[in-house]
Amino acid sequence: AVHADQLWMAPYAQLVRDAAPTRPLTVLDQHNAVYLIPGRLAADEHNPLKRGLLALEARKLARYEAAVCRRFDRVTWVTHEDFAAVQHLPAPAGEPDAAPLPNAGVIPICADPAATAPIDQRPDARRVTFLGGLHYPPNAQGVRWFAEQVFPQVLAQAPDAVLTVIGKQPPPLDGLGIPAANLDVLGYVDDPAPYLAETAAFIVPLLAGGGMRVKIVDGWTWGLPMVSTSVGAEGTAIAPGENILLADTPADFAAATVRLLTRPDVGRRLRDAGRCTAEQAYGWRSVYRAWDRVYAIED
Repeated sequence: AVHADQLWMAPYAQLVRDAAPTRPLTVLDQHNAVYLIPGRLAADEHNPLKRGLLALEARKLARYEAAVCRRFDRVTWVTHEDFAAVQHLPAPAGEPDAAPLPNAGVIPICADPAATAPIDQRPDARRVTFLGGLHYPPNAQGVRWFAEQVFPQVLAQAPDAVLTVIGKQPPPLDGLGIPAANLDVLGYVDDPAPYLAETAAFIVPLLAGGGMRVKIVDGWTWGLPMVSTSVGAEGTAIAPGENILLADTPADFAAATVRLLTRPDVGRRLRDAGRCTAEQAYGWRSVYRAWDRVYAIED
């Protein structure tokens, strides 16, 4: 069998398939409905030229994605939402309209909670932490949104909070008026654990994206209290108010963040429930049988 990990690897899988003496089973592991990403970025882009280019990219990707997925024998998805988002796309010209979109099942991205001890959070934790690659446009957009529109409201109620940004290629944030004592842009770090131990609120302020956010699963695995937008938590086993706090406006996101900075009991409750979610729903052993079924080749 030939396995393509994400849409970008699909052309190479097809080359291998076509060159094989006997046609192998081909499987595409779709981590996102990719066309949604530039589409959502366009919706929040104020520059009309950038907005138009992003919208054009979304339309082109939608046509490409709808065609490529139909060229594989089996396609796996990380969320039901992604399958539905691609399923409704019409088959492009030249593709068989009657060909159903291959669906080998929804298999989430998992972690290894059994091998990962929860972070021992310090009682004086004051960090509000984002962790993720900032070269990824939705991450950079979300961090800028939080820094510009949310964090000033947090500081008004919790003046000792520290916005901590971990991840390579961070966007410039030093011109936003945040005092130096309240901003820690670290870039890439080998071991984020010391900073996570000082974290009162682990934030996922995404406004765009697709698939499931692995950082949500990581946050639960580490036992961190989290605040996320609805987009940031898509495709994960959220129980709002129990294993995560959800907020979609700057005021609501700031209020939820301040709640974790000022109510350690709420943070502990979220930590415990989130860790339980990771152990029950996102251990790799829980998906082994699903992958076995994907690769079961019928005679």
